[in-house]
Amino acid sequence: MKKLTIDFVIPVYNEEKVLEKNICRLREYLINNEKNNWRIVIANNGSSDKSLEIAKRISNQYNNVEYIHVKKKGRGYALRDAFENSKADICIYMDIDLSTGLSAIQETVLNMEKGYDMVIGSRYQMGSKVKRSVHRLILSKGYNILVQLLFRTKVKDMQCGFKAVNQKIIKIILPNIRNNEWFFDTEMLILAERKGYKIKEIPIFWEENNKSKVKIIKTIIDFIVDSIKLRRRIKNESIIN
Repeated sequence: MKKLTIDFVIPVYNEEKVLEKNICRLREYLINNEKNNWRIVIANNGSSDKSLEIAKRISNQYNNVEYIHVKKKGRGYALRDAFENSKADICIYMDIDLSTGLSAIQETVLNMEKGYDMVIGSRYQMGSKVKRSVHRLILSKGYNILVQLLFRTKVKDMQCGFKAVNQKIIKIILPNIRNNEWFFDTEMLILAERKGYKIKEIPIFWEENNKSKVKIIKTIIDFIVDSIKLRRRIKNESIIN
């Protein structure tokens, strides 16, 4: 079987404390376990600390680590830039805190090789093991239930920071995504599902490794606004040609 090319995209916003340590941990894991051709892309996303400086130094130190600098703050901006400029067969994005166990990488790649267009880590699949605070559990479950009711989606976990996409998703779905912040993942999944792309949710080990940066009230308001906008688009437009 021909080897795939894989970009591991790591969005980073003010993560100077864990950036080098976790990139090195991911790199070591890939050296020992991933037989396909791969590189790590640090997507610095408007950081005001030393994250960009660290990313530059790491990329100079290792030939399989690169970085991009996205000035606008927002995870969607970082992912869009990295995906659009990737020539890899597959892009896998992961949160820098590595909350999702690295063992999920092997199952993800295997399913992408089987023909899935997206593979996503899911904290609500049978077999998943999750350790997190009660308030994050409530927020996450509430969010996913509302999305399922509003959009009749079968996806159980919209916001887990571990997702793989192929070039079909990048070239066809990405141009139709309007949100460039927190709602980016949800919009991408809903549009891909409506278009009929094959999506696979896999069980993961997930452990809360840092203090959440999510502001609950703002998140709820943004969700309501973004959901209304997307529902109107779905109702009134032919979003995807």
